[in-house]
Amino acid sequence: MKSYLSLIPISAKVRRRQNRMTILCIVIAVFLVSAIFSVADMMLRTQMNRAAGKDGSWHLQIAGITQSQAEQLAQQPDVVCTGAGAVFNEGGEEDYRLNGKRVVLYGCDVQFLLVNRSVAFAGTFPEQDGEVLLGKGAARIFGVAIGDSVTLKLPDGQSRTLTVTGIGGVDESYYEMQFALVDIYLPQETFESLLTGQGEALPQTVYDLQYTSAAKAAKALPQLQQQYGEDAVHENLNVMGSAGQSNSTAFRTVYGMAGVLFALVLLAGVLMISGTMNSNVAQRTRFFGMMRCLGMSKQQVVHFVRMEALNWCRIAVPIGLVLGSFSSWAVCGALRYGIGGEFATTPVFRLSMGGLCAGVVVGVVTVLLAAQAPAKRAAEVPPVAAASGSEQAAVVHHAANLGSGRTETALGIYHATASKKNWFLITASFALSIVLALGFIVILQFASLLLPSLAPWQADVIYTGYDNERVLPDTMAQQLRRMPGVARVWGCTGLVHVPASSDRNNVEQVTFCSYDDFMLESSKSMVVKGRMAKNSGADNEVMTMYNKTNPIRVGDTITVNGVPLTVVGAFSQGIFPDDVTIIAPETLFRRVAGEQNYNMIGVQLDRTASDETVLALAAFSSDQIVVQDLRESNRQDRGTYYAARIVLYGFLAIIGGISLLNIVNSISMSVSARMKQYGILRAIGMDDAQLKRMISAEAGTYAVSGLVVGIALGLVLNRMLYTRLITHYFGAAWQVPWGCLAVIVVVVLAAVVLAVYNPVRRILMQPITATISEL
Repeated sequence: MKSYLSLIPISAKVRRRQNRMTILCIVIAVFLVSAIFSVADMMLRTQMNRAAGKDGSWHLQIAGITQSQAEQLAQQPDVVCTGAGAVFNEGGEEDYRLNGKRVVLYGCDVQFLLVNRSVAFAGTFPEQDGEVLLGKGAARIFGVAIGDSVTLKLPDGQSRTLTVTGIGGVDESYYEMQFALVDIYLPQETFESLLTGQGEALPQTVYDLQYTSAAKAAKALPQLQQQYGEDAVHENLNVMGSAGQSNSTAFRTVYGMAGVLFALVLLAGVLMISGTMNSNVAQRTRFFGMMRCLGMSKQQVVHFVRMEALNWCRIAVPIGLVLGSFSSWAVCGALRYGIGGEFATTPVFRLSMGGLCAGVVVGVVTVLLAAQAPAKRAAEVPPVAAASGSEQAAVVHHAANLGSGRTETALGIYHATASKKNWFLITASFALSIVLALGFIVILQFASLLLPSLAPWQADVIYTGYDNERVLPDTMAQQLRRMPGVARVWGCTGLVHVPASSDRNNVEQVTFCSYDDFMLESSKSMVVKGRMAKNSGADNEVMTMYNKTNPIRVGDTITVNGVPLTVVGAFSQGIFPDDVTIIAPETLFRRVAGEQNYNMIGVQLDRTASDETVLALAAFSSDQIVVQDLRESNRQDRGTYYAARIVLYGFLAIIGGISLLNIVNSISMSVSARMKQYGILRAIGMDDAQLKRMISAEAGTYAVSGLVVGIALGLVLNRMLYTRLITHYFGAAWQVPWGCLAVIVVVVLAAVVLAVYNPVRRILMQPITATISEL
């Protein structure tokens, strides 16, 4: 034997069964980190591709500069492409019509289109007067192709015939769901000439800059803001944020949350492996005592334990990386083929170098950090322990105060609390899992609130009056209900700036809205305070919105048009703005405000509906009625929501599984470390039932301490996240999550039951003499 380190592979062979759990813990830590980082890497690639398709590939946008200044910017070595563009009649309010539809006019160059699209447009960009490039939605509505003609009607009554040279514009996801608003693209000279001829002021031209990388753009941003002013320079938030280069407060918050999650994962791994190694060292007290007798110094013992831990990494890290890669492939496959939508381009069978490197680095670092305390503990083992075969016991100054309790219960509690470090590690591991669970619940609630398409009344096709005018009669809603492919139709009216008074003198005007019977019934699940108002309008009961800016509270009496209305409940979200809003059943609304047309009608489609159904519904579109197809938007929002649930619940399940394994492992290793003591207790008369109660008391002590600390810290984190994310943005007040706490308690108690079973069975199956003589 050349050195003490030569004993490491020999010890690994002899203690293969005992080391199995430690190696498993390292495998799980590496697997968790590599899986999370690999999935995050694939999601980042997907988001970057999606951001380029939705918001363009440009990084910075500058307004209010001259063409010569733009040309100077384009000559910078880090700038790949510069596109110039201006937009007029963005809301369609001016009297410009294309084949009878309201039209948005863009004046731009071809580079502007290229940096605002993910794929090339069809055809060619117009170069002369009389040529136009149509948006994809416009081409679909009019049924035209390249080479066909469209007619642009101007406010002065003149009409121009334009030849379509290309199809494909910017922000296609917005224009493709419109049936009353279309977009066209003209050369800048034609655009300016047309507007000047109509006496219009020319809109400001913006210049979109695409850099070689987001990092180069982030480096150039401060200088450009200093040169042209902060209000003149804007970043493409999605593109810059996806690359981790955004200065946005929202993205910095996301980066911070990712950092916290990384720290929690690292801490979970350290606690799990450190607890396992502590128990491992405790089982080998005689071994380290013998090594000290043979001349091994304390420093050599520390080095031995660390190298032994790294030797376990040789086996555990590759296994963890393989499992992490397979898990990331499974998650990405579920997102791509199960959810689709915006995740349809998610890479599946790709190795993430970032995920693999993170798994290796974090795995090794975690093991080294976890080995610190066990290594020092092993170094403190005195040589005399080689003879006794047990670790040096703490000095006991007096007998335990058992009171009226059982002796075996007191012994179990003593075993759990005797080693303060071990007790702390197991308690901290329990607590960390509980804290993560309580924190993730808030993130899931926040994700749910961010996606309004999940509301039960969310429409597939929606009709609104232009500029929110009330031009939709009830007869239109009845006609829509009779159309094939239509499942449900609802209508609502919103009157803004309605004079009102409150019994608390804190309201001067309100937004007075009506919900029909379907809207009220489907909104029951969104009542966050009070109760639902009666559909009949009896007792003048109304609802409001629950948010921080709304002064109206449940129980207030609001007088509208001389009619006192009692607020009996509050919704978490609604159709109309969430400011000072009163929502009344339709019967009560008409009694207070008189007969009114709707300014919004929503249509939910059934499974038989097709694109032809939507085109038939779009026939109601007119100059005053705006029709929007929300199906794709709803699919993407639902996909995002369920993807968030898969990732977050998956992460929570992994953390919960690690916690469960750690509980079972810690108690099992603790029992194994005291196997000789249990044998002595059985030899002097302790029966099987007493032994079970003693080990159950030890496990219960860990569980109770972990629950107390975890729930206390978890509620603090839960309230902080809820206040900052949900109360701040949606106004809902924080409440103690009793249901979640009950689930946590049940899971922890179940883990204790599982943890006790195997160690007790192993002890009872061994002869007493074998237990006493076990090394």
